[in-house]
Amino acid sequence: MNEAGAIDVAALIDAEPIGARQWAIIALCAGVALLDGMDVQSIGLAAAGIGAELNIAPTSFGAVFSSALAGLALGALFLGPLADRVGRKRVLIGSTLMFGLFTLATASSQFFSQLLAYRFLTGIGLGGAMPSFIALASEYVPSPRRAAIVSLVWAGFPLGGVVSGLLGAHLIPTYGWHSIFWVGGLLPIALAVALAVLMPESVAWLINNRRGEQRIASVMTWIFPRHNFGAVREFLYSKAADRSTSVSELFSEGRGPGTILFWIAFFFVFMILVTNSAWTPLLLKSQDIPVQQSSLAMAVYNFGSIFGSAGAGYLMTRFRPKIVLAVSIIGGAVAYAAVGLIAPMFSGVFIAEALFGLLMGCGSSGLIGLGAVYYPSTIRSTGVGWATAAGRLGSFCGPLLIGFFVTATFSPPAIFAIIAGGACISGLACMILRLPGSKTDPLGTPALAD
Repeated sequence: MNEAGAIDVAALIDAEPIGARQWAIIALCAGVALLDGMDVQSIGLAAAGIGAELNIAPTSFGAVFSSALAGLALGALFLGPLADRVGRKRVLIGSTLMFGLFTLATASSQFFSQLLAYRFLTGIGLGGAMPSFIALASEYVPSPRRAAIVSLVWAGFPLGGVVSGLLGAHLIPTYGWHSIFWVGGLLPIALAVALAVLMPESVAWLINNRRGEQRIASVMTWIFPRHNFGAVREFLYSKAADRSTSVSELFSEGRGPGTILFWIAFFFVFMILVTNSAWTPLLLKSQDIPVQQSSLAMAVYNFGSIFGSAGAGYLMTRFRPKIVLAVSIIGGAVAYAAVGLIAPMFSGVFIAEALFGLLMGCGSSGLIGLGAVYYPSTIRSTGVGWATAAGRLGSFCGPLLIGFFVTATFSPPAIFAIIAGGACISGLACMILRLPGSKTDPLGTPALAD
């Protein structure tokens, strides 16, 4: 097919079915998300071995877990905007290579200060990769399928936890805690090479930064091999992002209470998710559950989360979203509290972690989806972005809070119950959330008109 004149790339992507090379881009982005999930789970599985070898007290691991999360926040804050200036592919490759190298370095840690530094730098790489792979995955698919594809890419995160749990159950008992970081470091380095060879630069970035019609034509020909873009005089990208707005608009037109409720919900949901991945293996070890069994429990948790995340969209279209979220989040919190009460009976812990992953996976994925429809299109990016930032704050605070409880000699069942109580606050926040100035759809779901 010959193309001539000016081509609207966004319109062409919307008009075409997703092809094999677009699926390859999606798979590469999902691969980065998978390695992110592996990293979060790996440090929790290795914590007992690290503590024994480096003489690190369990009370100090809150700082270890949170150091990577602090780096992740900084990486997203600074490397995300850098990607808009120098190119998303470059930042994605550099960030993936960075977290691979410092994951390898983690295996060589000899002192507590080294471990903190390596985990922090690993987090910066992870944080820098996220904005770039989300942008790349979303820009190369039709806009009606964008949310579904981004959700599919994010499913790589719990899948990474499954892979890490299964690997940890076999590697750590045989080769020691270092082995999980050897694998977790070499895979991102290999993926960075694959990204350099296979991943095209964001076509939207190329057009917006006027990087040359010939280079853009080359990328478009690779994406759509049935088309011939040699005669195209100008490439356009009509799908502009939502306009930048003041954060104060999140509190205008009656949205203030809902915005606060969203922040509360995100804070406690992401707190319990990261706390489970980071601290649960160590807490279970104190309840006489060995690392092999806790690895399997973490794997089934993440496996359940995959199904919960996938089912959230379906359930929220069939039933009232607020009810789905409240039941899922509070039910997941009860399952998490049960882990502490049932231990050291491994069969019960295994079932409780599976239920926790299924229910909280549905709740967390659905919460992100509801955030996207709560705000009108002009402030949607700002609203969801700030809610996600509240979740990151919860992710950072959770491991530190557990460290405080361990120092204060709280029992593991009490620790599980306290964190579960925080998640219940999220469920209640969803229950009382109201959309201002809205009308009710046939499902009884308030919906804002754009």
